[in-house]
Amino acid sequence: MRGTRALVGVLLALGWASRSEAVIFLTTADPQYHTATPGDNSGWQYEGKFGGFLGVPIAPCFFITAKHIGGIVGDTFDFHGDSYTTTAVYDSPSTTDLRIWQVAGSKPFPTYAPLSSGVADVGATATVFGRGTRRGDEIVVSGESKGWHWGPGDAVQRWGRNTVVGIASDPDYGELLACDFDKPGVAGECHLSAGDSGGGMFVLENGLWRLAGINLAVDGPFRTGGSGDGFDAALYDMGGLEIKDPEWMLIDDQEQDLPSSFYGSRIAASLAWIAAIAPEVGGLAPESYSAWQRLYFTPAQIATPASSGPAADFDGDGICNLLENALNLDPTCNERATLEPDTGVRGLPAVRVESAAGSDRLTIEFVRRTSASGAGLTYTAEFSSDLETWHAVGSTTLTPINPRWERVKITDSLTTGGVPLRFVRLRVVLAE
Repeated sequence: MRGTRALVGVLLALGWASRSEAVIFLTTADPQYHTATPGDNSGWQYEGKFGGFLGVPIAPCFFITAKHIGGIVGDTFDFHGDSYTTTAVYDSPSTTDLRIWQVAGSKPFPTYAPLSSGVADVGATATVFGRGTRRGDEIVVSGESKGWHWGPGDAVQRWGRNTVVGIASDPDYGELLACDFDKPGVAGECHLSAGDSGGGMFVLENGLWRLAGINLAVDGPFRTGGSGDGFDAALYDMGGLEIKDPEWMLIDDQEQDLPSSFYGSRIAASLAWIAAIAPEVGGLAPESYSAWQRLYFTPAQIATPASSGPAADFDGDGICNLLENALNLDPTCNERATLEPDTGVRGLPAVRVESAAGSDRLTIEFVRRTSASGAGLTYTAEFSSDLETWHAVGSTTLTPINPRWERVKITDSLTTGGVPLRFVRLRVVLAE
């Protein structure tokens, strides 16, 4: 946070100005920006609607959200168009804003989000989700642009990115993930405003996007001119404005920008309590094809195999839903991503000619769901010299990624110099 951690620490110690409620972007005010899936399975599929806010399933009968958004037992949780009725609520015995809701056991969630252990939180580029306001009018101080007011709310779900710059500690809310609204920041750099509370902050840990935080609060309110009640804003430079802390104080305008920040309740700090309520969070949810469908499709779409069935191509990108499932792709995002060799965690197989044992050989590399994931899939790489006769030959190198995914590389048994042409394909079969 470039030397501003002490300032934010004071703000946290003395109280919150505004609880967070919506996604605002650095580079655009377009209301349609990032209103559909990111396409990289970074958490969009795990978000559900709870009243005007969001929540995230974390076990077969439990979802987690922010305490301060309220709610009563009997309220419903909308998960991709499927309605779940709450039957109980649990608040953390320690000081946090986290709240777990239970849904009826007769209708459990088909699958649910994995949780961050905390080891990869700080420094991670988080994907952040929320609903609510658009970007409002520009804020200018002494002729210099500083950021934007919060605009009108529209309750549209959006996603953005930001870097987790550190862990903040607050006497009322416990451990928090802190993110700065930097300029230029990362691609999709975002801040929060009215409507984002309860949304998830996901980080990539060992190749798997995991829930690391629940949106809670932002810096503010701010004011200019030394009078008035102040306003809420997304600022990439607070210099020259006043902030309530808890009394109004002027922030010196420096040569270097001083961004405002947003905060999420840290999941890793509450893992023991979460596991006591929902013991299933200790492992990954099984993910059969039918369970995976319900992360992306509505009940009406699932009832139409021509749209959501294994052989269908819902997003029209030329990749059938079964292969999207098998290769860690998003069936609702039109893209043809190819696996990054040696390090990738998603995408179509990477096919190359490589030197092996002193000879050039054809290789195919792909991600594969592990047997522990419960996917019911078999993957077979087959080689051919004539596109008519195919053989499952070659040597295999296996690289574990996480409990759900592994990376497989198969090297052809024949050298490219021994045959005029050589082809390879990956065949995936669904058992269920």
